[in-house]
Amino acid sequence: MKSLIIYCSDYKNNTGRVSQVFAEKIDCELIKLKNVSDIHNIDTANYDIIGFGSGVYKESLSPKLFRMVEKLNLIGKNVFVFSTSGVGMKFYNNSLVKLLKSKGAIIKGSFACKGSFTSKDFSNNKIFALMEKLSQGHPNGKDFKEAEEFIVKLVDSLNR
Repeated sequence: MKSLIIYCSDYKNNTGRVSQVFAEKIDCELIKLKNVSDIHNIDTANYDIIGFGSGVYKESLSPKLFRMVEKLNLIGKNVFVFSTSGVGMKFYNNSLVKLLKSKGAIIKGSFACKGSFTSKDFSNNKIFALMEKLSQGHPNGKDFKEAEEFIVKLVDSLNR
């Protein structure tokens, strides 16, 4: 099975580290959006499964990732979405899942875990300081184990 993961990890590389876990488990190609100069060179026809990942920036996944998805041919492609954020909740993935469905992609899963961040980089609001404390050290071993389990289960379901 040929697999691709396209991800955006611009802040602390939390999403990049999760991408690496996926890549090691399923031996897939990784494309970091920051390193892509020409989106038209990505031929989705060559892949059986494509993952799209991002950190959460201002309550949303990266606009760069949305712009890329808009330009890709994803009709009938098996895809999954993943993210890292201070709270580690999958609801941040919903808008990208919706876009992927509108592009004709087949959603095979969604994964999210916490990622560490520094609250003062975003806000002086005390709630963010609390969230920072709760996210320290993430993604951690437990998060990586859950990521491994997610990707193995996803790929196994495609191989049946």
